[in-house]
Amino acid sequence: MNPRSVEAAAPARIDLAGGTMDIWPLNLMFPSATTVNMAVNVMARATVSQGSGGKVLIISHDQRAQVSFPSMGAIHHNHKLGLVSRLADFFLESNEGVTITTRCDAPAGSGLGGSSALNIALCRALAMYTGRRMTKAAILDIAKDVEAAHLGIPTGLQDYLAALYGGANVFSFPPGGVEGEKIPASVATDLERRISLFYSGAARSSGINNWQMFRLVMEKEKRAMRLFGRIADCASRAGAALLAGDMEGFEAAVKNEWRARRQLFPGISTPAIDGAITAGKKAGARTARICGAGGGGCFFMISAPEDRDGVVQAVENTGARIMKYRLARAASATNATDIDA
Repeated sequence: MNPRSVEAAAPARIDLAGGTMDIWPLNLMFPSATTVNMAVNVMARATVSQGSGGKVLIISHDQRAQVSFPSMGAIHHNHKLGLVSRLADFFLESNEGVTITTRCDAPAGSGLGGSSALNIALCRALAMYTGRRMTKAAILDIAKDVEAAHLGIPTGLQDYLAALYGGANVFSFPPGGVEGEKIPASVATDLERRISLFYSGAARSSGINNWQMFRLVMEKEKRAMRLFGRIADCASRAGAALLAGDMEGFEAAVKNEWRARRQLFPGISTPAIDGAITAGKKAGARTARICGAGGGGCFFMISAPEDRDGVVQAVENTGARIMKYRLARAASATNATDIDA
């Protein structure tokens, strides 16, 4: 018998280097395409419960929105919670009544991959609720395809991977699949001590910025191809440095990746974020980077542990808000053994 109610949670992520390189087919166009990220306990949560009378009710607590349909057959996706209704439409039978509630701790437009974390949490909850045994690879395929259909543009993989696998990882994207290497626990702990995460207070749209970058490569614009190649190289170096425990090499690679990314897309930052980063560097931060596709949202700064308090104070004085975090484990659901590892 399938459960009457399932709860699931999945972590958002801080992308450290290589974002955008995880979008097909960009991953095939640049040697050693790599993305480096760390799952953090900024969580997305989903609950799927049995309803009555065939009615479908979807409630988003963080967006303060809800939609309802008299039946699965009447469901459509032209509303604020369209990603959720698309996933329900994929997993559920036409005669099922169900209530789906969601909550995401990541601020809207934060650049932390909150919508993708919610996607993974809901996929796990719906899979368990409907009694489907699904591998992580299968959940990944469903999540990315449904979100691409919802957004109408290609989606990357790194946000789903962070939610599915947890911890700090280096992901690469060879033909035919994804490969991941777990960053050693001692190095990941050191990252926690050195990386401060901030929210600028202004949301951004990852779809717009990623699509502009994607289009430039598809058109083989020479400058874009050159800078994307540099980003891919820096991300690969950043990942290799972390796997080897070389923090100085990692910081240098992130600094150079961010420099190339800014040249590729000047609108990736904002005056407020630039001012906050300048203040943080004056207080001792070694480098910084915007999370996600930029244009607002969150950013992080890397500093020596002994300088971190001063950096945080200097950045908060500019109006940005520190977001405390810890490394997070992979997405989980009640009775999670029903989903294969």
